[in-house]
Amino acid sequence: MGNWRGAWFLVKSEIAWARWKVAFPVFFSLYMMLFMVPLFDDALDGDEMFFSYMTVDLYALLLFPLLGLMATQPYFTWKTDVYTKKLEIWRTLPIPFRQIALGKFLLYLTIGIPGMIIFFTGFYFALRSIGSHQLQLGTYLQFALFWIVYTAIAGFAYLYVEMGYKGRIYFWYCMIVAVTVLIALIVFSIWFKESLMLNSYHVIQNGGWWLPACAIVAAAAVIPLGLRSIERKLRARNLAK
Repeated sequence: MGNWRGAWFLVKSEIAWARWKVAFPVFFSLYMMLFMVPLFDDALDGDEMFFSYMTVDLYALLLFPLLGLMATQPYFTWKTDVYTKKLEIWRTLPIPFRQIALGKFLLYLTIGIPGMIIFFTGFYFALRSIGSHQLQLGTYLQFALFWIVYTAIAGFAYLYVEMGYKGRIYFWYCMIVAVTVLIALIVFSIWFKESLMLNSYHVIQNGGWWLPACAIVAAAAVIPLGLRSIERKLRARNLAK
């Protein structure tokens, strides 16, 4: 079985297991849009609001990468280890580690990217309908592309820890990331009185085409390295411990 064929087998089996849950990222994208549109609109209007800046960045940095994990992640607490059990099942199949790593990443993209596209499409039309400013379509498409590529890159950190360590470590990793990002954004918003997401739009608006271009170049380097890192970790991991 070729690498892509085996990887897509895992994707299809996981989607079949998730069933209606594959729609959850779509609903969550609409939920994020509901809160982010008025906050981002205020920021575009030049209203310097600490809460708006911090909340918009928090959604972008922390929740965007989680869209690809929502539909196929079973419920867990720090006491459970459901991810290791699922990995044990996968390793009984005639599928090598490389295909497992690739399949997990393709699953992440298959679930997450549609949710991101729906989010940024609705985000664009909602901002145009309520805002007094005119969003340039070309600028906005580059802006959306930058954050979609960021989502793909950031997801590797979660996939690596999920597949490479016990469920308890994965749980605490998620908690530490959430608290760290929250504290960092509070400090950043208070100290600089700026928004990372808003600034990325303004940079692109002012001719910063290089921002999404650099994100694409980074993804071209990170994705192969990330897949090899996950594969090596799977080879070295002892699931009995």
